[in-house]
Formats: sequence, C-alpha cells, structure tokens
Amino acid sequence: MSAVFNIRILWNVVKDITTYLTGQADKKKENVIEGHKAINTAFILTYDYLRNNNGEYKPNTELAEVWNKASAAIMKVDLELGKMLYNKSRFWLDPRLYFNLSRESEIIELNRIVDEMERLIMKL
Repeated sequence: MSAVFNIRILWNVVKDITTYLTGQADKKKENVIEGHKAINTAFILTYDYLRNNNGEYKPNTELAEVWNKASAAIMKVDLELGKMLYNKSRFWLDPRLYFNLSRESEIIELNRIVDEMERLIMKL
C-alpha cells in the first residue's frame, strides 16, 4: 500500500514538472515569435525609409522607437542581439553623431538583421 502511495506522489510530481517545463517552453516560443515580429516590423519600416530617401541617414524618431521596441522584445530571448538593436535605436535619433564619432561599426546592418531573423525562426 505504501509503495502505491509513493508512486502516486511521484507521478503527480512528474506531471507537475512536465507541465511547468512545457509552459516554460511555450513561453520561450512566444517570446521568440514576439521578438521576431518586432524586428521584422522595424526592418520593414527602415528598409522602406531608406528606399524612399535614397539611403540617406536622417534622424527619425519613429525608427528609433520601433528599434527600441524590437530591442526590448528580443532581450527576453537574446541579450546580445537586444543590445545591438538598442544601439540601432539610438543611432536613428542622430545618425550623424555615430558617423562623427566613428561608431557606425556598432550599428547592425539590415543584411545582418535578416540573418538574425532567420536564426530566431530556427529556435522555434
């Protein structure tokens, strides 16, 4: 009788752990999807902006804001990528400042953004 009771307790513990881990996995996937969506939105707006402005880098608070949102969303999944996107957000507030300080190498380029979005999809 005691062994049956112990097995029942063990079974409930295993079920609880499995439920918890499954929930964590689902949350991680949700975070990846939200991060990807935010990056893709920022990518589309930036691509469109550059295409319509002949590739000129002018301050743009809308782009700064969408890259900031992308940064915050992706930090839940990838802290380093989140930091790069944060720099991109700051860049759009005053692009000339980054060029004047020779810090443009700190700004992730759009072709690398595409690679990072593909990498995120592979996490699903």
